[in-house]
Parts: sequence; structure tokens; C-alpha cells
Amino acid sequence: MAKRFTGAEPRDPSLEALQERLGYHFRNHALLEEALTHPSYAQQQHHRVPHNQRLEFLGDAVLSLILAERLFHDLPGEREGELARARSALGKGELLAALSRKLGLPACLRLARGDAAAGGREWASSQEDVFEALIGAVFLDSDYATARDAVLRWFGNLDELRAELLSGDNPKGRLQEWLAQHRAGHALQYRLTQTTGPDHAKVFQVELTVQNEILGSGSGRSKKEAEEAAARAALTKLTELEKQQSAQQQ
Repeated sequence: MAKRFTGAEPRDPSLEALQERLGYHFRNHALLEEALTHPSYAQQQHHRVPHNQRLEFLGDAVLSLILAERLFHDLPGEREGELARARSALGKGELLAALSRKLGLPACLRLARGDAAAGGREWASSQEDVFEALIGAVFLDSDYATARDAVLRWFGNLDELRAELLSGDNPKGRLQEWLAQHRAGHALQYRLTQTTGPDHAKVFQVELTVQNEILGSGSGRSKKEAEEAAARAALTKLTELEKQQSAQQQ
């Protein structure tokens, strides 16, 4: 049986600063420490300690409900399909990883020495997972209403964010248009390069190529999400190249 963290106060003073940023102070600090513990750290310990995968599983479900409830009330005239599309956009791994970084979660993440040395705090999957685990921890430490208020505060202006995410958010389509203009006759190829994580929270890594040239890579909780991330990375790369070429011609 896993040994839970003990102690009425956070062991690390930086966790106090984290709670200030969160706008939420834990009654059970063991939950906070568990949410910040990567599976690799737990495996490295001589005695078993709980890690954040179970809290991540719970937090993913709580987040989905929070977003669904908010969208249901904010968009009374929208059909189910549009509500689902909006919830999917707001729950994308890229956004959750960005929110995780904004809150400073990666800096507090407990990682195995090897993973930390390999840049594990910068992995989008680790950042997304700890964000969802934190939601699960707040939910268990308080109640649904408190967790909902905290999550919506972390997201900020949900209406503006939703509009930004949904306005022409079709990176694969935009990349296809670029290809038709600049490399007509050549096809985009999305190749699955890696799949990691447990069955309930798999992370897919996809590489995008044109004429054997790697244009971008991306990760996501589904192959579709990973392909979209790769397309966005490719568009960013191509935009930068066009800027450089334009500057050289001037």
C-alpha cells in the first residue's frame, strides 16, 4: 500500500508561494504534494509514494464537467455539437500545458533525477498532467463548487478564450492551403512516432513531413489532436522562414 505524504504544512516553502498564485490554500497538503509528484519520482523512491496519475484521471473528469456546465449556461442557443466543439477546444492539451506554466506548476513538479535532467519539466504532457492532477486535488480537498471557481479563475475570460480558440482554428486546413500554393502536387504525411502513458491517458506524438522534410511535430491526447499540434508547429516554422526570406530580399 502506498505511503501518503504527512504533515499539516507543505514541506517546501515554494508550495506556499504556489498556493498564493493558485488563490487556493489546501487543508490537506498531502493532496497538493501528490498532485505535484510525477510517476517517475515515485518509482525512484525506496518506499512507495503516491503519484499524480490517479488525481489526473479525476481532474480530467472534473474539468470536463466544469467546462460543460459553464458552456451550457453561457451558450443557451447552441446545439450539442457546438458545445462539444467548444469544450474540446478549451480542454486541449496545449492550452492546459500553457495554463500549467502560467501557474508555475512545472517548477514545483517532483521528477526523477533522470527525467528532470532530460528536461521533463518542459514536456507538454507533464505540464498538462500536473494541471489536471491539481484540479483533482482541489476537488477532493474542498468540493465541486470550490474547484469550479478555482478552475474558471485560472482560465481567465472564458468567452474571449473560446472565441480565440474557435476562430478559424483549423491548422491542418490552413497548412493544406499553404501547400497548394507553394508545393502543389506534394502531399502532407502525418506519422505516429510514439505513444506513451497509461491506457486512460495516452499521449500521442506525431511527425509531419512533406517530401521527406520534417515540418513539425506535436503531441496530444488523441491522434487528431497530435496532428493539429504538428500542423500548428509547421505553420509557425513556415511563417518564420517566410519572414527571414523577406528580410533577406530587402
